[in-house]
Formats: sequence, structure tokens, C-alpha cells
Amino acid sequence: MSENSQRKLSVTLWALTGVILALLTLQGISGNWITYFIILPGGPAGLSQILIVFLVKLVLYHRIMGFVIGLLSILVLIFAFLRLWSKYVRLFAVLGFIITATAAMGGYLFVKSGFTDRWPLGQMSDAFIGCYAAYFLQLFFMNKTPGFRSSAKES
Repeated sequence: MSENSQRKLSVTLWALTGVILALLTLQGISGNWITYFIILPGGPAGLSQILIVFLVKLVLYHRIMGFVIGLLSILVLIFAFLRLWSKYVRLFAVLGFIITATAAMGGYLFVKSGFTDRWPLGQMSDAFIGCYAAYFLQLFFMNKTPGFRSSAKES
């Protein structure tokens, strides 16, 4: 594989991981709003109709972001094995994928239960933290890979 194509793979993997982290941030914030204002009993009374419509749309965006994060985690997993990365970059790409799948399963089970079973809700939130850790650690080890920083600055 040529040096130019390796550089493109490096930058692509770094960018995909960064996009996942940004979407995870939005996913976490939207999940908190949905949980606190729609799902948990005893939520704030007297919410305006505009806020209720916003929250209902937020549920749809939360679901779409989940699918996008899932697809991106598959791409990150593929790109992590296309180049000769360190074993840690690959390990955290695999862990990130597995934990993303765990979060997705929690979301599916929570919706399937009619929003009543709190265990999958906890599974989603714990997996969210695990995803954050896995993908940040992947970036950390990518930046420690010899030649990555210099090749990223050149492009």
C-alpha cells in the first residue's frame, strides 16, 4: 500500500472516530432530555406545546443518530484493520463496535418494553460511557502510532 493511500486511511479513520464522538455527545444530550422530560414519571408539569413537539421530534433524531453511529462504528472497525495500526487501535475499534451494539440492543429492548423496563435504559447509558471511552482511547493510540501525526499534518 502506498504512503499516500495509508495517509488517506489514517485521516479517514481519525475523522470517522471524531464524528462518532461528536454524535455520541449529541446522542447523550438528547437521551437525557428524552428521559427526563418524556419517559420518567413526575416530569415537569405544564410543558408548552412547542416544547412537547420538539421533544417528540428529538426522539426521532435520537433514533436516527443511533443508526448513524452504528454504521460509522462498522466503518471504523473496517478502517482499523485496513492499515497496520497498533493492536490497541484495533482493540478499541472492536470494543467500540461491541459496546455500540450493546447500546443499540438496550435501546431496542427499552422501546420494545413500552418504555417501562428500566434495565435496558441503564444498559444504554452505561454503554454510552463505554463508547466514549473506547473511541477516545482509540484516538489516543492512533496519535501515538509512529508516523501518524506527521502524515496528518502533511495532508
